[in-house]
Amino acid sequence: MKLRRFGSSDLMVSEIGFGGSRLGGLLASGTIDSGVATLHAACDAGINFYDTADMYSQGEGEALLGRAFNGRRNRVVIASKGGYVLPARRRLLAQVKPLLRPVVQFLGIKRKHLPVGASGALTQNFSPAYLTRAVEASLQRLRTDYLDVYQLHSPPSAVFESNILLDALETLESMQRAGKVRYIGVAADTLDDAEGCASRRAFHTLQVPVGLVDPDTRALMPAWQERGIGVIARGAFGGGILKESLTETELRALTPKCDWILELRQLAKQGGRSVLELALQFSLRDASVGVTLLGMHTVDHVRKNVRYCDAAPLSDDEYAACVQLAARLAGPSAPV
Repeated sequence: MKLRRFGSSDLMVSEIGFGGSRLGGLLASGTIDSGVATLHAACDAGINFYDTADMYSQGEGEALLGRAFNGRRNRVVIASKGGYVLPARRRLLAQVKPLLRPVVQFLGIKRKHLPVGASGALTQNFSPAYLTRAVEASLQRLRTDYLDVYQLHSPPSAVFESNILLDALETLESMQRAGKVRYIGVAADTLDDAEGCASRRAFHTLQVPVGLVDPDTRALMPAWQERGIGVIARGAFGGGILKESLTETELRALTPKCDWILELRQLAKQGGRSVLELALQFSLRDASVGVTLLGMHTVDHVRKNVRYCDAAPLSDDEYAACVQLAARLAGPSAPV
């Protein structure tokens, strides 16, 4: 696994990182032990960057990381997030999950079977008191005394237009001086939010959607690189819409990008690749990207993603064709 310098930090991170949003969920397949085995497989394959959040699986995602890397902490870079407040239903779920998991797996209940709003509505809190508690709780679950990266989790635009952001930054900088947080970042939902964060010197990292399915980001990334920001790219696989198992009918019902994805499949086929391999190699080609997150929650996912990463880099012709496709998806103003 190749390593990259992460922005202007002293961190060297693997080209692909472990996206832990589904790790340990009640509806995820497998057990706690299989989750730990998945994390060990990723680490043994050379993946050293692990992205999680305090809200993922009601904290179980962080707890699994803490269990898996207890004794291996110096081998991994851990990035967590905070700012979301779990509703009462989800906090209760965290307590009874060990009892519910065998029942859910026996009945074969999937996420799509749940009614909308079953987990309760999420709220956000970026106050100094809340962030302080959130960081301390994350450290405890992760069984560590420091976080390599701590990210504000999807702060809305209203936060950037008020003193809330300044107070949050002061809090995290205080924790940074105490050695509990090494680098401060933001996981941004929109490009406008990302730009608002990138202009502030306090932020060292920025997590944004990057890839063939999100081509608008490409125009902004060279400037972020010049500012020394470590870019965490998510969504390389389009949030699942690039899966080859989807039929054309399913694609048309799922996304207006259907025709574009079908062209992308054809381009991948011409190069003897899968679409996922093509999409990942496109992201890896960009030197502005520090690490590309890929969702994994089984050992098989790890193995497949490592194969995509180890594949031959895109040829100049393949890359040019991808850029042209991405530019068409972004619109006439996109960079080519």
